[in-house]
Amino acid sequence: MFNIGIIGCGTMSARMADALKGNPDICIAGVASRDRNKGKKFAKAHCPDAKVYTGYEKLAAAKDIDLIYIATPNTCHYENAITCIKEHKNVLIEKPFAMSNAETDSIFTEAKNRGIFVCEGMWPNFMPLHKKIGEWIADGKIGAVKYISANLGYDLTEVKRLYDPVLGGGAYLDLGVYTTNLALSFMGDNLNVTRVFARRLSTGCDRDTTYILETEGGEAMANLYVTMDANTDKNGAVVGEKGKIVITNINNYRRIELLDGNDELIEAADAEGEFYAGLVYEMEACKKAIEKGRIQCPEMPWQRTSKIAQINDTVRSMM
Repeated sequence: MFNIGIIGCGTMSARMADALKGNPDICIAGVASRDRNKGKKFAKAHCPDAKVYTGYEKLAAAKDIDLIYIATPNTCHYENAITCIKEHKNVLIEKPFAMSNAETDSIFTEAKNRGIFVCEGMWPNFMPLHKKIGEWIADGKIGAVKYISANLGYDLTEVKRLYDPVLGGGAYLDLGVYTTNLALSFMGDNLNVTRVFARRLSTGCDRDTTYILETEGGEAMANLYVTMDANTDKNGAVVGEKGKIVITNINNYRRIELLDGNDELIEAADAEGEFYAGLVYEMEACKKAIEKGRIQCPEMPWQRTSKIAQINDTVRSMM
């Protein structure tokens, strides 16, 4: 049995715990919260067999935990990850991985020195449709990729932490990591930020952000938009020399379509399983990597997380 510990008792932790229910190979063995009553309430609702720990350090030091899933507020990820790694615990860190590239590098250095597995919870990368898009591109179905467009927006106006810079608020840090990851996945890591336009809240956090990534020589471009102010269609397109791939819901793939140069449908594929099945794929991939003695997941290698962190720093500095 692969035993999971969860740090933080918010929405993402609840989704992860619920998604893993019934999985015969993975068990949520521990849950940690600063507030014991909150931890007990969470465990009762989502993982009744889990032991409740008061304080993250106690879970990090617990025996018989194979991996700790960190889903605390954005600004806490670094501290929580270092605490776990120093206790020789493998970690899956919810996005955004950290608040800066410097924090990201520090986490990887600590993990590499101890031989500890670390992965960013970029769940689209673990989904079958993500892999199918990569296969279509690798097979030359659309030719060389020239352009990517994507938007990701939710009405999150009632989520208080997104207004708070102390908690790493704003639309970009919460959502832009997905659009950035999409561009890197299908254009490669040789992308630079060339334009940024953001509308800010009174707290200084961005309400929405439009930004452009381009290859070094300008051969390809990604035009990306995120907002916490409206529920957008969340769709994207990967456009090549002789066709395109249309994506329904870029951060939880529902359907992908392969079109030729005349927009005629060639092939399509739909998502399988429950809506949050991507979380199960993600955790199963981490389990597999750890059992093979790896410290990285091939679906989300450290190089990709580092590149996203670099782009995050640049986008935020240009707002």
